[in-house]
Amino acid sequence: MTQTLTTPGAAVSVLVYTAQPLEEPLHGFHQTLNRPDPYRQLRVELNGGHAVLEPGALQWLRGDIKLEASASGGSQGGGGLGGLLRGAVTAAATGETLFKTVYRGSGQITTEPTRLHYLLGELRGEDLIVDDGAFVAAAGQITVGRHVNRGLANTLGSGEGRVQPRLSGSGVFCLQSPVYHSEFDVLELQDDTLKVDGNLVLAYTAGLQFSVERSSRSLLGSGRTGEGYLQVYRGTGRVWLAPTLGGPGTLGLGGAAGAAGGNLSEILGN
Repeated sequence: MTQTLTTPGAAVSVLVYTAQPLEEPLHGFHQTLNRPDPYRQLRVELNGGHAVLEPGALQWLRGDIKLEASASGGSQGGGGLGGLLRGAVTAAATGETLFKTVYRGSGQITTEPTRLHYLLGELRGEDLIVDDGAFVAAAGQITVGRHVNRGLANTLGSGEGRVQPRLSGSGVFCLQSPVYHSEFDVLELQDDTLKVDGNLVLAYTAGLQFSVERSSRSLLGSGRTGEGYLQVYRGTGRVWLAPTLGGPGTLGLGGAAGAAGGNLSEILGN
């Protein structure tokens, strides 16, 4: 168990299984050990609280835990028939799953193993916009909804934006990434501007204004700099940024292609 975050009624932990060499070392010879990446699992302990998991993430559970399919991603009531119909229209337009799996009660939940890395974080009565394909689970008083990101659409004159998970409330959450959690910088912006070249941001708080802009005032200038489009975050809030996500040897996207539309779901082939 390498990381643990707690919230009233729940605790979220990351389990890492030690990887063993695939081959026994040969005596008398120098041999590089071939160690596969370790498997990781997420464990959620509920003590009268509730958690929301990405559909299909569950491997096994024990205890007095009830499962339900929720169109509101964990909030009470679900928004009634009107909210259900609005969710159905959005899901049909985007291809996104309408219902989220909500777990309530007391017991233990364990997710399917993965070789991706887990990033645990905490929400403090705020909203978090998450890159598509990164969300795994949330616990506490957090609901999971949808955010339509129109940053690139507005830049290119398109009428449609990309739908991303939106976490709202207070509690703890878990995201998945191709790079280690220690490689992330959590940047605190105070009436500041952050410009990023490439798909390096896994999540950001909704108090920030997001846009996609050319790196120069003129298209010719953008071509000269070789940067193309930049992701821009303005205002006050937090940004989870991984400088190594687009580097050599990682699964990330770098350069203008990443800024223009790559996301974690596409990177991972989901």
